[in-house]
Amino acid sequence: MLQTGAGGGLGARRHGSDAWPTEQQSDVPGAGPLIHDLIDLAAAAKVSRERVRHLLDAVVSVGSDLSMHNVTRRVVAAARELTGARYGVLRVIDQDGEVIESGSVDDHPASGSFLAMPVRSRGTVFGQLQLSGKIGALPFTQEDEDVVGALAAAAGLAIENAKLYEGSHRREAWLRATNEVTALLRTGVEDLFALRLLARRARETAGAALAAVAVPDSPTDLRIQAGNGDLRAQFEGLRIPVVESLAGDVFSTGRARRIDQLANAVFARSAQTFDRLPLGVAQLGPTAFAPLRTGPHPRGVLIVAKPVGARPFDEDDLRMIDGYASQAALAMESAQAQLDRQRLALFEERDRIARDLHDLVIQRLFAIGIGIQGLTRGQLDTGLGERLGSHVADIDQTIREIRRSIFSLQEPANGAYSPRADILRAISDAAATLGYEPTVRMEGPLDSVVPPEIHLDLVATLREALSNVVRHARASRVQATVTVDRAATRLELLVQDDGAGLPAEIAQRSGLANMLQRARRWCGDCVFETPPRGGTRVSWSVPLPRHPSVTAEEAP
Repeated sequence: MLQTGAGGGLGARRHGSDAWPTEQQSDVPGAGPLIHDLIDLAAAAKVSRERVRHLLDAVVSVGSDLSMHNVTRRVVAAARELTGARYGVLRVIDQDGEVIESGSVDDHPASGSFLAMPVRSRGTVFGQLQLSGKIGALPFTQEDEDVVGALAAAAGLAIENAKLYEGSHRREAWLRATNEVTALLRTGVEDLFALRLLARRARETAGAALAAVAVPDSPTDLRIQAGNGDLRAQFEGLRIPVVESLAGDVFSTGRARRIDQLANAVFARSAQTFDRLPLGVAQLGPTAFAPLRTGPHPRGVLIVAKPVGARPFDEDDLRMIDGYASQAALAMESAQAQLDRQRLALFEERDRIARDLHDLVIQRLFAIGIGIQGLTRGQLDTGLGERLGSHVADIDQTIREIRRSIFSLQEPANGAYSPRADILRAISDAAATLGYEPTVRMEGPLDSVVPPEIHLDLVATLREALSNVVRHARASRVQATVTVDRAATRLELLVQDDGAGLPAEIAQRSGLANMLQRARRWCGDCVFETPPRGGTRVSWSVPLPRHPSVTAEEAP
């Protein structure tokens, strides 16, 4: 068997008048020394010149293609032609030691002549070229072995270049897909469209049959929210248990994984869950899973599945899919943060308009109405008094219409809960029993940073405080202030009246105890005081959970 020299050729090169001129040229990097060695081999009379000519043609043909499939096919065809073998196969081994390509699917005979040659380049073994069944039932000769060794050396170079080209081509494709998807996602597209775009480009780039995105549906389950491919309808909406699936493992650990057969262990490990899988799972083979990673907890899992029998994903594929998923997740996170900032700015602007309407316009109209009512108490003509009373009624109607405008400004567009709207409703309800309108002031992004659970306790506490004023205080003025601090870390409610204060026995009743309990439920506090000038002051405050889209600079 011929050995390659340090320069990658078959042996020491010969120089002088006996050496052949190189008539064939090859663009394969590293093939020049190999061709010269083949010529030296013929000059040494180890291989006939005619066979060397055929061998050179085969080397140039093998090296002219960068497709792994075409390279292996050409190598096997050339080897069979040069040696007269009826059967041939080239098995290319991937980085995991598994066969990923073969140039022939013909079975070797159980007995007879057989020749095997390792295919290597730069010291790395890429596979093995196997030939058998030489025509005429003859054994393979030393010349056959020398020719096949030379062809194997050329095949090693060609396979290395094909792998480098295919790897570069795949990386370029994933980079294009990543750039396209992240650019679109940063525009703030709708969530479902974003996930479907993510799945579509992943399937197209990987040459897969199905790509899907699974997102958390509950603490124990993921749900496939978006998919792309002919099997999409079967998989969208599928619930995947976190603790019984490979997808769940990827979601829990944040580490990308791959598997060669989807039906074996991808979606579920338990027989009960496996029975619920779509029928189309049997059509899917090699599958990669990548977390949509933006922090310690992924947003979901990207699943990319090829058809049964396709080339498995290798570690390079997995790294590229993992990078694609991570970049897409960061783009979605950035778009969400931008959307939150825009929503917060809108809420702040609505708050400002509503505050100006309430604090300036309504109070001025109310003062004008009071002044006109004072005039009607004097000695006025009956007709003039009636007209003034009509004007007062018009002012009251205008105040009500402005209040309705304030409600419309502060009501969330999507129909979600709104602390501001509920606070104004509580104030309006109390006005009906007090006989006058309590003053209310709200500061900070209440609708965007107060969680629903705290919001319910806030409104319940406000109603309880106002009802105490109605029943016990005999107050002529009530002011309620609700504030979120600039860092959006604390919520405070202050209700103060100018009444007689709460009797000691009233202060021990369950209503006040409930207000204190609601505050302590959120690690807060509630204080009841009697100011030096009289009246009652209720101060209720609780800490707020950190809101990701609000910083100290952004909070009002």
